[in-house]
Parts: sequence; C-alpha cells; structure tokens
Amino acid sequence: MEASVASVPFQIKTVYSRPGMALRWAIWLLLLGYALLEFYPVNYFVNTVVFLFVNAMALVLVLSFPGIKVITRHNYEPLIYMLAWLAYSLLGYIWAQDRMLALDFSFLIYRYLIAFLVFDALCRDNRVLERSHLILLGFLGLYLLTAYWEMATFSHLPSSKLYGIKHFTPTGPFYNQNNLAAFMLLLLPFALFLPKLHAGKLTKTLSAIMMASVMIIITVQGARIAMLAAGGVIGLAFLFFSSTRTKLLSLLIVLVLGVAITRFFPVPVRIVSGIARKEIRSFGEEAETVQMSSIKIRMQLFRESFDLTAGSAFMGLGGGNFEHYMDTDREYRTAGIINAHNWLLEIMSNYGVIILLGFLYLYLRWLYILYCRVRNSQGRLHYFYLMYFYSLILFLPACALPSSIRWNHMIWIYFAVVNAVCHQTPIFLRDSNV
Repeated sequence: MEASVASVPFQIKTVYSRPGMALRWAIWLLLLGYALLEFYPVNYFVNTVVFLFVNAMALVLVLSFPGIKVITRHNYEPLIYMLAWLAYSLLGYIWAQDRMLALDFSFLIYRYLIAFLVFDALCRDNRVLERSHLILLGFLGLYLLTAYWEMATFSHLPSSKLYGIKHFTPTGPFYNQNNLAAFMLLLLPFALFLPKLHAGKLTKTLSAIMMASVMIIITVQGARIAMLAAGGVIGLAFLFFSSTRTKLLSLLIVLVLGVAITRFFPVPVRIVSGIARKEIRSFGEEAETVQMSSIKIRMQLFRESFDLTAGSAFMGLGGGNFEHYMDTDREYRTAGIINAHNWLLEIMSNYGVIILLGFLYLYLRWLYILYCRVRNSQGRLHYFYLMYFYSLILFLPACALPSSIRWNHMIWIYFAVVNAVCHQTPIFLRDSNV
C-alpha cells in the first residue's frame, strides 16, 4: 500500500513551513531556477556560481533544522554509490597520469551528489512530484523553440560551437547538435504520453507537434542513433497505446499537414527531405564503406576502452584520463576522436569495472521498479509511470550520442526525479482510473 504524504520522511512541506511560507517559496523558486540553468546551460560559469550558492543554502538549512532527514530509505543506495564513486575518484589521483583532471572530475561527481540530494528532497513535496512531467516537458519545449529559432535565423547561442557562424544545424543551449539530440530523445516520452495524462484536443495537438518537431530536428542534425530510437518509441506507442480512431486521425492530420507544408514552404521541405534521404541512405552505406565511418569509429572506441581498462587491471585510469591516454597514437585508429562517446564506457575506463557495475545496478533497479509500477497501476497513473519507464530506457541511446554527458549535470537532477517517482505516488493520480 502506498505511503501517505504525511508518513514520508522529510516532507519539504513540513520542514519549510517552520522558517515561513515566503522562505519556502523562495527556496522552491531558487531550486527550480537552478534546474532551468542546468537544463538550459548557456553559461557554465553562472551555473557553477548558482550551484555553489544552492550548496551553501542547503547546508545552512540542514544545520538550522536538525530534524531534516537528508538520507532516507529511498535514497540511501544512490547516495552511498555516489559517495563511494567520489572517494574512489579521489583515490584515483594516486595513479592518474593527469592529476588535475582527476581532481576536476572529482568535483564533477561532488556536483552530481549535491544536485541529486537537493532535488531528491525537493521532489518529496507532492506538489513538485505531480508536476515533474510538465516541468520536464517544458524543458523539451524550450529546446524545440530554440532549435526552430536557429534553423530560421541561422544563429546560435553563445554556448554553441557554431556561435557566430551562419549554419542551419541547431545545437540548442548545448555545445553541439548531439547533446541537443540526446536530451530531446530523453524527454520525448513526456510529450508522447501527455494526452494520456491530460486529455483534450489541445494536449493531443501539442503532443503531435512536439513529436514531429523532435523527428524533424534530429533528422536535420543527422543524429542517426536518435532517429532510430525516437522512431522506434513513437512507432511502438502508436501501435499499442492509441485507439483505431486516433490512428486514423493522426494519419489524416499528417497527410494534410504534409501537403500544406509542401505547398507553402517548399524550400525548407526540400532541405529537410534531402537531409533525410541522405541519412537514410547512410545507414546502409556506412556498413559497406571502407572509410572511417561513425559506426566504425564507435566500434573502435569500444575496443580502445576495453583495452585501456584491462591495462589498468580493471581499476580505471583515473577521472578524465581516458582522453589523456587516447591522445596518443590511439587517436589515429579513431579518426582523431579521443572521447568515449558513451557514458558507460567512460565510467568504466576512468573509474573501473566496480564503479560501472554500481551505476548499472542503480539504473537497472530504477528500471525494474518503474516496470513493476507500470504493471501494477492503471488509468492515468499507469501512463505517468510509463513515460518515465520509456524515458529511462532511452537514456541508453541518449548517453551514447554526445562525446560525453559528464558536463551536463542536469542528468543527475533527472535521476533524482526518477528516484522520487520510483518511491512515491503522486496524490492527484493515485486513485485515478480515467
């Protein structure tokens, strides 16, 4: 039986009512503002300054109110893992070739730890948890609007590698297009299942527009992993989670919109369709070409990662040192690419097999809990859990798209929300069978 809100340890509603309603709302706004900065990381220096302020604020709050339980039975496993990861990263300073990188990466893990702690606590307030999918959907909306602005104006934000260069490919608030594709992919299920939680013509229209937009943008970006993953998820949802009427209406709308867009916007349609044909052809061509294709580069990076990990007695090279070791003659075998381009390989090569297994345990545990929640729920609550389940599955292809997600600390805010969803049921959906 689900625990009631009053029985959950450290409800923010209870704790923050002591310092006063104004302070409580100030804390909410500050934390959600910090989340916005991390999900929309236009300026990393500002993000770090705000992070340090949030860190200090959280410490003062805990010291001022000793009754606050920072660690509960619902978060002790991820926190123990991250503390062990941080300790091991600091220990890796001893054998790391580039010791400054080892220290920098230890600070990154500290940021993950604090971000997870703070937002895990924030999501214990049911009013935050029950709106979590809308908040994440809002971030997806910001990414899409930014991408359309970039494609319309050929301009880019200061955080982009294309800043100051007239280029059609959107990168959003990130450094390159693969990061944007990764996080759009991760957030796609929140648009996909939106009409199941909030019925209405407006939400159905918004959902269709956002899904179509994601597919268009990742096609323009040439993010083939994202194209396959997004197409697969949308296809499965269309086949198994939509009625016959919805299927027919969707096909009719797509047909009408396709004709209208082709008629009134012929130039953009030619550009996008040309890119789409090129990317589709490239799936077969890459498997046959003798040149160093992206598939061959990723396969070689996989081999290099295992070779370097084995050479370290499976203890890891030290935080950030994978690139240091790759920046030798190895880079000639990967066409000059020295990043792992896969978060799991990056953890393994930098921190060893034990730390990788710890992360996989957390990931698979969250996935299993969400699977059980999906099976044992119905109505809107069923789809609430389903959107998080699909999103967590999509983390695997998403983490293999960019060169690295280590600088994107929002992923641990996302994990904090996932952890809260795994262990707490939103009140407004608990008894809903709609």
